[in-house]
Amino acid sequence: LPYSLPFLFNGMKISMTLAIIGVIVGEFITSQRGLGYIILFAGSRFETAIVMAALLVLCIVGLVLYGLVALTEQIIMKRFGE
Repeated sequence: LPYSLPFLFNGMKISMTLAIIGVIVGEFITSQRGLGYIILFAGSRFETAIVMAALLVLCIVGLVLYGLVALTEQIIMKRFGE
């Protein structure tokens, strides 16, 4: 099992970023609130500042979640990895 940990964490990092993309695409299609809706609504009204602010929030959320997985990977690899 220790030899599979790097592969598991790489999969978790990739799936975390793809999950965020999936949520935003879902909000584009069906939501009446959320960041995806804000991006679509502000984009249709040419409010570039709001679109950029929402994208900045999405980038920060993505980086934080990716960082949490990477930090967890480092902690677990020090303990169980070789």
